[in-house]
Amino acid sequence: MNPCNAIDQAVTVVAVVVTHQPDVKMLTAQTLALLPQVHRIIWVDNGSSAVVAQLSSALGVDYINLCKNTGIAHAQNVGAERAFSAGATHVLLMDHDSVPAGDMVEQLLLSLDGHPLAAAAGPWYQDPRGQEHSPFVRIEGFRIRRLERPVGKIAAGEGVAVDHLIASGCLIHREAWDAIGSMADELFIDFVDVEWCLRARSLGWTVIGVWNAHMEHHLGHAVKTLMGRRFHVHSPARHYFHIRNGIYLARQRWIPWSRRWVTGYRLLLKCGFYLLVMDNRRHYLAATLKGAWHAMKFDIAST
Repeated sequence: MNPCNAIDQAVTVVAVVVTHQPDVKMLTAQTLALLPQVHRIIWVDNGSSAVVAQLSSALGVDYINLCKNTGIAHAQNVGAERAFSAGATHVLLMDHDSVPAGDMVEQLLLSLDGHPLAAAAGPWYQDPRGQEHSPFVRIEGFRIRRLERPVGKIAAGEGVAVDHLIASGCLIHREAWDAIGSMADELFIDFVDVEWCLRARSLGWTVIGVWNAHMEHHLGHAVKTLMGRRFHVHSPARHYFHIRNGIYLARQRWIPWSRRWVTGYRLLLKCGFYLLVMDNRRHYLAATLKGAWHAMKFDIAST
């Protein structure tokens, strides 16, 4: 039985999956896990090979071909607008490298049902290459608080208000989407989910991390070990967007000062880590300088 029906017969959940040169086995595993949980799946493809179109036909999912990489924000907007225009009450955003637990959507729906002011709910997730779940976080003052999972039995759909959610696994209801607006196309990738969640909170909404909703999600391009700790790292090209968008976001007047400070501090740590530890330091330095220059001097929509 579709778990959505256990919540409300009027609920229609559509999964919007953004694909860009995906791992076919992982995408197939994701689709098989999603099919019993949602009413419809839409793949929005950012310029992958013809294999993705063929796989969509074989798995019976809707397919939108954008022909080139238009960025994750634009692809999410295209998919969400298609879903809502077709009658969806909720959209589940997914990256192509995330695999949900069998009851993830049900847990997210229960949480939204119990939090009328929540714009979105998202799962606890774990990179299968690591051991621990990534924590929910909340900025308190000028510090990031890592929220610990409560001890003992946790009620279905129980969640906690968080600073932001990652886009993958994020369940958004239509009323919130209409009130808050779509993802910021100009960001392309990185901080897209953070910007949307902060915008939602600035308008009086909350975002909820749901303890009993689980998902596997691949972070970064590789894992680097330093002093016994494992860090997920990205390519210089991705690092450019992280620096550019992080600085751009911190410059927005509607962003709380606490968030600006934390964003700046974490960007400095990231730059220091890449420039000290990675082999191709020169490329990371160039990406850092270019990202900072574009964020400070130009309209990022044109860069």
